[in-house]
Amino acid sequence: MNLNAGLRLDQAVDALPTIDTPRPPGAEPSSGVMRSDTDVAEAWSNDRRRSSRSGLLTAALVFLAATMMVGLVGLSAYEDLLAWDVRFAYLPAAEAVLDGNSPYPELDDPILEEQKGYVYPPQLLVALLPLTPLPVDAVAVLVALGMLVLVGLTLWVLGVRDARCYAAAMLWVPTISGVLLSNVSIPLALALALVWRYRNEVLPSAAALGLSVSSKLLLWPMFVWMLATRRLRTVVTAVLIGLVVTLGAWATIRFDGLAGYPDLLRRLSEIQSERSYSIVGMASTIGLGDAVGRALTLVVGSSFLVGCVVFARRDDEVRSYTCAIAATLALSPIVWLHYLVVLLVPLAIARPRFSLIWLLPVLLWISPKPGYADGFETFVPGIAAAILLTVLLARPRAERVVEAPA
Repeated sequence: MNLNAGLRLDQAVDALPTIDTPRPPGAEPSSGVMRSDTDVAEAWSNDRRRSSRSGLLTAALVFLAATMMVGLVGLSAYEDLLAWDVRFAYLPAAEAVLDGNSPYPELDDPILEEQKGYVYPPQLLVALLPLTPLPVDAVAVLVALGMLVLVGLTLWVLGVRDARCYAAAMLWVPTISGVLLSNVSIPLALALALVWRYRNEVLPSAAALGLSVSSKLLLWPMFVWMLATRRLRTVVTAVLIGLVVTLGAWATIRFDGLAGYPDLLRRLSEIQSERSYSIVGMASTIGLGDAVGRALTLVVGSSFLVGCVVFARRDDEVRSYTCAIAATLALSPIVWLHYLVVLLVPLAIARPRFSLIWLLPVLLWISPKPGYADGFETFVPGIAAAILLTVLLARPRAERVVEAPA
């Protein structure tokens, strides 16, 4: 072999890929010094201890969540209060339609004060018409169980596979409130999850957005996100779907109550906004009045919408979407605890694996009232939401972003 051939052979050997020797979890890469059997055994032992602690935490969270949810649902059912909104608002409105009456209360009806009046567009009660022959208690149980399924489905759609996240979500007061009241908040959270999951497909995301906004205008800021991320076709399709469904639902009840519907919403805001957990409610609690509260609502909500646009222009869709969801809560003159269940969506997107931030909304047990807010408790949901959003917006983590299946 001549010298040139020897050099080419050496170069070829040097160019071969190196193969790392497998090492046990927790062990450091070799730096030229052989590790003793004791070091390897200690690494394996540390890994097993960490795995054991994680398993214990998972078991504890699952047990606590299951115990609390079953206990509260059972107690609520025993007291004939389970699925409050379905029991006292949705089903009576559906039965009124079957009887040929208007599903909407008069502006001076005391049921508006008691939070028992039907104040949504008619598509919700139309969807419940097939359930009216069933006993109310049976409908309440079916709907409450359905809400539990929808919570799990919301996290699953967003790619969450950590059991601890599911358990933590079930411990949230907004989740529990959404199940016990069985209103549209949990379905809206699922709609937001579907919009994100299928954001690059026109029809699925448009259907989720159009149906949700037409059912409750709370989510209208999501159109700003769609426009900011240049999804004009989705916006147009969502608007068309929402209009068709809404007009069809109104036609089903012969447009009964349509003319007075804007007045009903204004009356509802007058009664409930200053006693809710909204910015208007917080301002009222410290004596600033309705006008100041609404001005602050506009300022805070607009700030989130600006953030939505700015992040979208930076191609940061995660934080842009988070700002849009935050705007839905900030701009609403009425906010109840169950509204905050929509925050599961940005949290699941940014943190699909369990961390302590998942337990932050559990602190809302300090303010567990499902009804009107009172005193310092008015501020607790806003503070918890602000901390959660600050963490998600200030410290983004490079996590796996779930895409729609091909």
